[in-house]
Amino acid sequence: MRLRPLLALIVGTINATHTNAQDTLWRCSLGPASTFSQSTQIALPLAGTWIGNYNATTNPDGTRTIPGLFGGSGNNPIPFTSTVRTTAGVSQVVPTGGFNARFDPATGRLRIGGLVLDALGTSTGTLQTDLVITYSTFRTVAPTSTFIGVSNLPVPFDSGSLTSLIAAQTADAEATATPQRGGTWAFTIQVPVDLTVQGQALGSPFGGTTPALLPLSGSIRLEGDALVLNATASLQDSAAVPPPAPLVNVPLPLPTILPPGATANLLMNGTFSEGTSSSSLSASLQADGAAACAGDLDASDTVDAADIGLLLLAFGDCAGLCPADLDGDDAVTAADIGLLLLAFGDCPDQGS
Repeated sequence: MRLRPLLALIVGTINATHTNAQDTLWRCSLGPASTFSQSTQIALPLAGTWIGNYNATTNPDGTRTIPGLFGGSGNNPIPFTSTVRTTAGVSQVVPTGGFNARFDPATGRLRIGGLVLDALGTSTGTLQTDLVITYSTFRTVAPTSTFIGVSNLPVPFDSGSLTSLIAAQTADAEATATPQRGGTWAFTIQVPVDLTVQGQALGSPFGGTTPALLPLSGSIRLEGDALVLNATASLQDSAAVPPPAPLVNVPLPLPTILPPGATANLLMNGTFSEGTSSSSLSASLQADGAAACAGDLDASDTVDAADIGLLLLAFGDCAGLCPADLDGDDAVTAADIGLLLLAFGDCPDQGS
């Protein structure tokens, strides 16, 4: 019956020299006023041949290709060189996600951890692929047409989709916010993330993960027990792109030129060389944070045995943002165990 007063005395003694009541942990969620835009351009050199999709057995009415302006017969491969240009992007979509934050207004110390940004939210990005083609003159049969040799002719090739773009924080980030007029603090912070992209292009799924630094600049203000964060982010990146798998009999519906109005149905085969990629993203993020219930490490609105287990797993130094560091001294110690035990049970209503 006297357990809680005893724990209070123990915790007060252990923690008297370093407890920082202002270094509150907030669990923050992105609001509907947040927006995200992204654009990526990829260029891949491609060399190979195309040939009509005619087959005497399976497609006798298909297109045949014949090199040159005169003479020749059959269905012949036509050499080409090209650059495959892919553009992917979204504009002003509403992202979802959240992060944890610690902020001490007395010192301006700001720490952000556990950020997960689902940049597309419920939206899907567009993806368009064009071929910039160079080839010599050839003719087709079914339809009958002549294609005069060209250099660097852009031809629409494929449309796809960008289905997922997620930034997941890989390490805690820290900065010092400076007080401004009107009761706000200005900050700039670099958040290390892994960017994971998924989508569909050229008839196949694609995806990958790359590390990046997400720069956030904005302001913080405190409204009672709530924290409001507004920030903008921008990121520019360029990289080499390894060559993908060769193209094998990929359909290429090529609009006729002489005469216009028909479509030559070709099959393209080719081998890629290493390419380049450039990307840019911009985001405007608005997040509302509620002060976390001390000791509720798994955000279940209850401090229970599961939270004790999480605290023990985190025992020791934890520089940066660490939810198990209940007293904000960058270490999980006996003092934090005492604070958790004091909070044992259901959390109070955070909205009250």
